[in-house]
Amino acid sequence: MDREFFKKYHRAVVKANAKELEKLKSKIGSEWAEEFKTKAGEGLEGEDFRRQLQEYLKEDLRFCNEVKIRGDGNELNIEVRGCDICHGNEELRREGQPTLCPIVPTGLFSISRVAGRRATLQEVRKPGVVGECEICYRLQ
Repeated sequence: MDREFFKKYHRAVVKANAKELEKLKSKIGSEWAEEFKTKAGEGLEGEDFRRQLQEYLKEDLRFCNEVKIRGDGNELNIEVRGCDICHGNEELRREGQPTLCPIVPTGLFSISRVAGRRATLQEVRKPGVVGECEICYRLQ
């Protein structure tokens, strides 16, 4: 998909739903987590879970050039490079508008529904290059 089109589409969707962004973000994340669960099944743990989620994000959603998932028993990190969503969010930031990243709740819901673990978002690190981030979860 053309990045310029997606950037404009994302910007328009966010602006059209500005009052409902948190709900929308959760709904999208929930939908994608259910799709992942249907594909991967339930009860995946450790490396199997990380590998399957990485494949789903990269091959099924195709929102970025590269995604790597790392972690141990207490944490899970999603590293993203070349994210198309970020470019739309950057346009919104420049306009002083709110942003929307459905990948954060997709990770949370997937950890819960597929791996059977509770998770909290610890932080989202942005090294400065648009399209790169690391989403860090604490697992319980």
